[in-house]
Amino acid sequence: MSSLTRTFKNFLKIGPKEYLRQMMYIGDTKAGTLVGIDQFGNKYYENIEEFFELLSEGRDRWVDYAKHYGDASQIPPEWHSWMHKITELPPTMDPPPRPKYISPFTENFTGTRKAFKTYNTTAPKILSWEPKVNQRIN
Repeated sequence: MSSLTRTFKNFLKIGPKEYLRQMMYIGDTKAGTLVGIDQFGNKYYENIEEFFELLSEGRDRWVDYAKHYGDASQIPPEWHSWMHKITELPPTMDPPPRPKYISPFTENFTGTRKAFKTYNTTAPKILSWEPKVNQRIN
């Protein structure tokens, strides 16, 4: 939860339209510098004035998702490492090496229509009983 003075300062920095959008989608107001945009359209911000403490909310780096239902699986690995302070420089300034054998990044589709569903290819060990009907002789 943010303080009233912080919320008011951010309202003056970002304007009323962005203020309402942020309150509706993330429930907090944030103002910072745009660090970069990934291939999915997610925007990454940083605000050095709001320092990161070990047990605080970690408000100094955040992502503005391109889709309104933001999910952490929509963040590519190189931006994930910057968000969690594994690397200090963002991928726009220091791109990580990408081996050729790694498949391209996709988000997690669990719970959607695109989710992976397995099918059984083995024969069952126990077969169900199917009655056989003999013809009647009159």
